[in-house]
Amino acid sequence: MHTIDELIENVRHNEQIAMKFFDIERCILSIGRCDQFVSTLTKEVQKQFNVPFVWVNLINEAPLSHLVETLEKTAGLKDRVLFTRRSAMIDAIGVGNKTVLVNQDIGRYWEVIPQAYRSIIGSVAVSPLTIDGELVGLFCQADQDPARYDPSAKDTFLLDQLSIKISICLSNVTAREKLEYLATRDPLTGLLNRRQLELMLEREFARCKGQNRDLTAVFLDCDAFKSINDTLGHNCGDEVLEYIAKRLLKHVYKQGLAFRFAGDEFVFVMPGKSYDQAMSIAESIHDYLQSNPLRYKNNLVPITVSYGGASVLSDAPTSYKHLLKLADERLYNYKNNRKRSVPTKVFKFLNKIR
Repeated sequence: MHTIDELIENVRHNEQIAMKFFDIERCILSIGRCDQFVSTLTKEVQKQFNVPFVWVNLINEAPLSHLVETLEKTAGLKDRVLFTRRSAMIDAIGVGNKTVLVNQDIGRYWEVIPQAYRSIIGSVAVSPLTIDGELVGLFCQADQDPARYDPSAKDTFLLDQLSIKISICLSNVTAREKLEYLATRDPLTGLLNRRQLELMLEREFARCKGQNRDLTAVFLDCDAFKSINDTLGHNCGDEVLEYIAKRLLKHVYKQGLAFRFAGDEFVFVMPGKSYDQAMSIAESIHDYLQSNPLRYKNNLVPITVSYGGASVLSDAPTSYKHLLKLADERLYNYKNNRKRSVPTKVFKFLNKIR
């Protein structure tokens, strides 16, 4: 039995925790970007509860797959966000969607723990994050002290309440980011759309001109794309575009941005990179695609691309639109000069299966 004084002390303690929860919720409720949400949430929990290690695990699939690229590129989130398989999360917390406390055999949970923390933590609290009742992440707190999150001595009720509040706020921020993502992306390839290209290029063009820095834009399109569509169907055509887009992203990742311009035309923009540097990347994309045909049903579909670029320092364009126009003209000059030779491999394949 608890004495009156102990009960009063417990009430006061719970009120203090409730106020800290309120402060955390107030800080994160109106945030509209997931990178800011993760950063603010983890720092606030560290500050309010003096927790040495705080991070968020998120699934790298729907409904959060659109967040992966943004969060992976965000400076300052190292060891604060981790992308994890949903099955690993279920292994960590089971099917009960309740907080799990661990201070023994922590190695079993390594897949949901950042590598930098694995050798130094003595206990960890792992709480589920859900959206519409579906597990989408974990909120994790850890300490070097094994007693901090001792499963035999701790009640997880308050931690469960915190995870519910975080889940509600996470649902809000992901919904806002999803709307922004859909408004700025090409729905087929996931690349940024033409409107975003124009906005970004206008901004970067002015900045690079003012700082006397280079900026290169490169057009790239698929050779014989109409013939591929007409022969193998639009589903195959869509897969070709997605295949090119993935390779484009892989080559320009962390160096520039990739866009779907229209139809089978793509653009990548590289601030601070010279014309020769950007052309080298375009050539690498071309060589990879030419050497690695797309597997579609029972066929290996050969893919070749043409490209052309222009840069601020080499070509002295008068505007970002002029820069794009020069790059587009060079694409078609390049395409026309090699029309007889390069797509031959594609046409031979298409004629063979007709």
